[in-house]
Amino acid sequence: MSSFDFLGSEQTIFSNPDALDPDFIPKLLPHRENEQQFVATAIKPLFHGRTGISLIVSGPSGIGKTVSVKRVVMDLEEHEEADNIAKLNINCWKANTTYKVLSEIATQLGLRFIQNLKTNELINKVISRLEQYDGVVIVLDEIDKADDTDFLYHILENIKKRTIILLTNEPNINAQLDYRIISRLTPETLEFKEYTASETFDILKERLKYAFYQDTWSSEAFAELSKVASGYKDIRVGITLLKITGELAEQDSSKKVTLEHVKEATKRVSTLKPAAVNKTFKDEEKLVLDICERSSGKTTGELFKKYSKAGGEKSEKTFKRTLDSLKRKGLIKLKPTGEGFQGRSSIIEYLGPEKKITDF
Repeated sequence: MSSFDFLGSEQTIFSNPDALDPDFIPKLLPHRENEQQFVATAIKPLFHGRTGISLIVSGPSGIGKTVSVKRVVMDLEEHEEADNIAKLNINCWKANTTYKVLSEIATQLGLRFIQNLKTNELINKVISRLEQYDGVVIVLDEIDKADDTDFLYHILENIKKRTIILLTNEPNINAQLDYRIISRLTPETLEFKEYTASETFDILKERLKYAFYQDTWSSEAFAELSKVASGYKDIRVGITLLKITGELAEQDSSKKVTLEHVKEATKRVSTLKPAAVNKTFKDEEKLVLDICERSSGKTTGELFKKYSKAGGEKSEKTFKRTLDSLKRKGLIKLKPTGEGFQGRSSIIEYLGPEKKITDF
């Protein structure tokens, strides 16, 4: 065995690189056990022929909402009692209209020849198929990005044995939903809190075990990476850094990830958004942010007119939700003017680009 500290062409420090993919769902989710039990309890009545509990799952991005709920739903597959429970997962940022959501549900249910159906025909077809199941679990991720939620009304009205789980970054999603929907949904609320520094350390340590061979990381290198990731308040940044740092070590033909590799990885992502984070910053937000930058100091109404002229196709309500999202990310400020409909008009102040990892 060679005594030199390098990797041969056939060697790697990654035991399972897929574990660093943004869509990877680990079996164990440290520090989310209580939240997962809450979700499981909401689904449990379906096993006994009763209506489940609907949930609104809220909290900032990158704190494990989606992966925790998906893990619970995936674990249903291990129970024979769940064989005739439909399990549906819809991302409302991708499927953002009633027709698109219903089309996605139809596809997941295995329905064919739906391309030319009208909305009402598609609703009837989906409802008819869902009625054949003993129960239905529907996870609607990024529900605040849906342009309309009429599909929810039809499901709530026609499917009695169901658990509907709405995932959102919005703390007041109830206010955005039609009263007819809320009154039928009667949801319980599950709030995810941001990870602490010690929790971030534990989660990344567990992911490191999935992704790398044992003893390939120095303790000081991992401690530094965990510290950087914790400051960013998004666990996906830590996972992205694990991947980049490991790749840098391999480029150096090193069998050990060092502190220098972590520092270099941090530099590389300081001017670029990590892939996992960039995934949440969509073209719609980029368009609105660009308009805010060019028209800082204008009112929301004036900006919406510029947005429409620039080719924006969303409603004014959705446009304002995008402004709220940019505000939460610290990119703009909204200063109420007391004017406009019910005094809701605001002046937009552009603050600048997103924070870099090195800002923490």
